[in-house]
Amino acid sequence: MSTSPGGWKPRAFLLKYLKLAGSTMPFIDRIKSPGEIYVLLITFIFTEQFDRNLDLEAVEEGAVKNFLEISHSFLDALTNHVQPIGAGFFTYTFILIVLRLSGKKARRSIDLLAIFLSACWIVELVIMNLLLVAPIKSPVLLIIELLLFIPIILICFTWWYWRMNHGRSERNLSPAIAGMDGLGALEYFFFAAEACFDYSGDSCKTSTSKIVRLLNGFVVLDVFGLTLSRAVDLAIG
Repeated sequence: MSTSPGGWKPRAFLLKYLKLAGSTMPFIDRIKSPGEIYVLLITFIFTEQFDRNLDLEAVEEGAVKNFLEISHSFLDALTNHVQPIGAGFFTYTFILIVLRLSGKKARRSIDLLAIFLSACWIVELVIMNLLLVAPIKSPVLLIIELLLFIPIILICFTWWYWRMNHGRSERNLSPAIAGMDGLGALEYFFFAAEACFDYSGDSCKTSTSKIVRLLNGFVVLDVFGLTLSRAVDLAIG
């Protein structure tokens, strides 16, 4: 075995490097294993900020404000860590991350997490529509809530599209969305965002995917159309 000056052995160094790399890769893979949960938690961060920035002082008194206060309280109960449901959500999510880090699949449990977060954004959609008809003193509130809501719906629909294809792939069935099977999260994100410019259900091959796509188009029309036009109208007025 050849040795370089100073006693440094290239082969021994290479073997140690390969051994270290071999032990590091499984660690990195394990850290990445809860990636789906991390992505879903991004929607929670925006949801929490949506709730915290909902300044009802900018809304004039009336029946709509009363409904907004009820919706706000309900959303706060779901997302606030000091509330029982919110505390349960944080505990549940932490357990899920630990399970994934330990190598457990927890497929149904992650689905339940996504359903809970979807329920949160449905409440936010209700709030957005209430803000449309509310006597708002300033357009700033509506614009801020709109900017916080856009990432939520895009990520949520991205997950639902991916989950439909992933679930059918696990059962060896044809994909629910044609041309998307086996693609990464970014392609599903673009598919969800595409509804903002060109709605088409031709690639959706199952009833469920067509319903989700239809809902995607409705939310886009509602949020980007009516809400944005209302915010501009308030700013001009």
